Amino acid sequence: MKAKSMLSGAIMLSIGGILAKVFSALYRIFLTRILGGQGIGIYQLVFPLYSLCVVLSSAGIPMAISKVIAKNKGNDGGIVKKCLQFSIIISLVLGIIVVLLSKPLASLQGVWGIYVCYLLLAPTIILVSISSVLRGYFQGKQNYTPSALSNILEQATKFTFGISLSLALAKISMMWAIYGAIFAIVLSEVVSLLLLVIYIKKYKLSPAKQKVQIKPILKDILPITATNAIMPIASFVDSLIVVNLLAINFSKSHAIFLYGLSTGAVGSLIGLPTIFSFALASVILPNIVGRTNLNSQFKLNFTLKLVLILTLPCVVLFAVAPKQILSILYGNRIGVEGINISAMLLVISGVGVLFLAVQQLLSTGLQAAERRRVTVKNLLVAVACKFVVEIVLLPIKQINIYALAIGNTVCYFAAMILNYFDILKVYKFNLRGGFMLKLICANFFVMLITIVLFNFGSGLIYNLSVLLLVLVLYLWVLYSSKIFSKKEMAYFKYRV
Repeated sequence: MKAKSMLSGAIMLSIGGILAKVFSALYRIFLTRILGGQGIGIYQLVFPLYSLCVVLSSAGIPMAISKVIAKNKGNDGGIVKKCLQFSIIISLVLGIIVVLLSKPLASLQGVWGIYVCYLLLAPTIILVSISSVLRGYFQGKQNYTPSALSNILEQATKFTFGISLSLALAKISMMWAIYGAIFAIVLSEVVSLLLLVIYIKKYKLSPAKQKVQIKPILKDILPITATNAIMPIASFVDSLIVVNLLAINFSKSHAIFLYGLSTGAVGSLIGLPTIFSFALASVILPNIVGRTNLNSQFKLNFTLKLVLILTLPCVVLFAVAPKQILSILYGNRIGVEGINISAMLLVISGVGVLFLAVQQLLSTGLQAAERRRVTVKNLLVAVACKFVVEIVLLPIKQINIYALAIGNTVCYFAAMILNYFDILKVYKFNLRGGFMLKLICANFFVMLITIVLFNFGSGLIYNLSVLLLVLVLYLWVLYSSKIFSKKEMAYFKYRV
């Protein structure tokens, strides 16, 4: 029953995570329609530092606290109080740093008005940190509902108020529209925290029976934080160097426009396929922790198959119909030039979708095998490769913003290859030739049908209908080809 409860909890958290990330992706898509290329570029300049501070203040807290709560029953009050004190101090320091850096960063990034965005987001770091402690408490009590609901409510609030405020304030100026979107984030964190507080009032926290030591908790927090901080640090560095390197050949405003297309218009799309691959890893892999038996290897292989089935058609569609997809989502809001540039970015970044999805799975497998340090080392090497590519290619006028997409793709590929060779030391992959042949044929079919149908018409309704038809045909081809073995189908039905 305990194992079943843990699996149900993982599924609930994953569903909450999926819905939250889908809301987040849709939010950026709609926000791009409102702000345009340059506006979303300014919006995206602010977030890398904010994301980094959130990771540093709260990334490993829920998991660490849940473990301590589960082991030390009867001392809940002391644990929560100690962790809240620690989290508030760390997040307060980070918030003050953001405030102090707001104007220098705004000057460095070339958009003076965004210092207001940094000031608005600074107190939010504290709210996120407190929420993380409360989520960790509930997870330690194996009550996953508050965490899942608070995540969904947070993103729904951000979506609703962010779009509403941006639309209303866009009548004043683009900068005011951005302020409205940022304020919606602050409001969403307040609402999320209030929900968690309502839930925790239903629990009677036991008084502190003994002094709680923070060092054992830090031992769990620090490795998780280190792992999760690498990509936010890379994104923060990007926010400082990309626009400035592009400004060698272009005006500052056009450089921000290009940065917005890459991180906003295209970045929102790139994140969607990996949401589901990450969720698969989260749901199916928790019960292979510390195990290297045949059953665990089967689950890892099965999950890899699902990841490939989900991501490969996205790569194909991004490659053969990028303009149609972008036109459906953004219309003419980013202009003809924006659509053309974003289309090429989507083609390049689309290849990275496959590498990113597979490397996420391999990284999860290595962590399950208790090889977290290996994943950190591999990711550091991959990020170093990314920066080399960007620094060399960004100043070249003919390549310009495409260097960012190339750098990210190189990063994901390097991480995938390094993780693959390391995970072979623990698990064995056995993707049968028949599976790969069927998958390649199915995706080749998708490519041909898409190319043919898009040559017969155009327009929003037509393009959307073609994409839906292609999706249905793809699933039909997979089902007809019996791409899964009987054992895999039985496992899938049991899990569903």
